[in-house]
Amino acid sequence: LVMSATLEAAPIARVLGDVPVISSEGRAFPVAVVYRPLPRNARIVDQVVAVAQEALHEQTGSLLVFLPGAGEIRRVAQQLQGQVPDHVIIAPLYGNLSGEAQDRAIAPAPEGTRKVVLATAIAETSLTIEGVRVVIDAGQQRRAVFDANSGMTRLVTGRVSKASAEQRKGRAGRMEPGVCYRLWSESEQFGL
Repeated sequence: LVMSATLEAAPIARVLGDVPVISSEGRAFPVAVVYRPLPRNARIVDQVVAVAQEALHEQTGSLLVFLPGAGEIRRVAQQLQGQVPDHVIIAPLYGNLSGEAQDRAIAPAPEGTRKVVLATAIAETSLTIEGVRVVIDAGQQRRAVFDANSGMTRLVTGRVSKASAEQRKGRAGRMEPGVCYRLWSESEQFGL
């Protein structure tokens, strides 16, 4: 059994001996895309904070913000802490958090509140955070890369692929129509 939301099924079916393919289209709501490229010499953390404040002011629902790593998540959380209304909860979500903290980030926002979930690529697939209708995508992620010269693996920050950007955008359209803010230009998107 092979399952995927994004995999091209026909070539895999041929490789496996023309096995039957079962498709389920599911249900996705439309997601508007807004491009907010990083200004020259600006830091990604500052742009994320500015766009999050814009989205909180202009949109309804909770926000899911994709950042490359825990360091950026902590810096954005620190900057947002005193700049959002009291009914907005800042919720980090990354692999090294305790299970309790991850559960709090994934849980729906309590009645009368909104949530800003600050996440790594951990939230890109296989989870739906109820109430999220806005995604802010910094367009970066960390990958482990093996360096043959040193014989060690290191983390490298790079651009997300077009497929990852689309996967992230789809997190905003799970329960209702949504909005995705991309922190790069439209021309960069089509060049990914």
